[in-house]
Amino acid sequence: MGQINALLMFAPYLVLLVMFAIIPIIMAFRVSIGPSRLSPEGGFGNYMFVFEDFRFLSAVGNVGLFLLIYLPAMLIVVAGLSLLMDTIKMKYTLPLRLAYLVPAGISGSVAILVWYFMLEPTYSPFAGIFAEFGLTEGVEIFNTSNLVYIFALMAFFTGAGNWIVIQYGSLQSIPDDILEAARMDGANAFQMAFLIKLPLIRKYLVYMLILVFAAGLQIFVEPYLISSSVYPGLAKDWSLNQLSYTLAFLGSNLGAAMALSMVMLLVSVVVALVIIYRTDFFDEARLRVKDTK
Repeated sequence: MGQINALLMFAPYLVLLVMFAIIPIIMAFRVSIGPSRLSPEGGFGNYMFVFEDFRFLSAVGNVGLFLLIYLPAMLIVVAGLSLLMDTIKMKYTLPLRLAYLVPAGISGSVAILVWYFMLEPTYSPFAGIFAEFGLTEGVEIFNTSNLVYIFALMAFFTGAGNWIVIQYGSLQSIPDDILEAARMDGANAFQMAFLIKLPLIRKYLVYMLILVFAAGLQIFVEPYLISSSVYPGLAKDWSLNQLSYTLAFLGSNLGAAMALSMVMLLVSVVVALVIIYRTDFFDEARLRVKDTK
């Protein structure tokens, strides 16, 4: 009876998984090896077309550098602020958690507009600070060498707040008797945070890392809107998703666009599996508590 109940609970998710994940992936793979206007023979020639495209390696480099900045920033800051909120109990904790959620509501074109005014010296409230560093024109900030840092900044502030609240919630699931035992053994606040709490929420952090990596790999909105509205052409085909969009809708090569999408999916799956199995994601959390006496 228990197995039947479990199957009934899992069935709605399975239906949605098949409809909106498995079937679209199968269709995308079929298109990726099908014929197109620029590749009439189809097959894996579409994949070779992508790899040989002069924009591909540049986009890989941009996204790779973006992830090298974005992922550690998310992991360190989210974990640190979550632990800090859980350690320092204040009457303002609830309003502070709500405040973290506000930037998450500012996304897409609104976020681009907000950050444009924040970073454009002509309009920015930080114009005086920019002037101290000799930055008085927008083009001195919005240029190709700074784009990766600007996009990492935008992505971080629109996504970090949600994850801080989520990780704070994961800290609330730690049994009180474990924390009380650590206190009785003489653990201070720092030891409690890094030797007790952090190992116990490791799986939540791994889960966050996987999703943040997948989202970062697919970065599209920030460079696309910057390039198409604020500074036309500045970030054209900057990311892999932009290149896929260009191949599909401007290059009339849907096969190559789907091939690039399948490559990105494969990378996401491989990285997720490596992280899961290298961190023992499905094992019970283990404490490595040192003698604090």
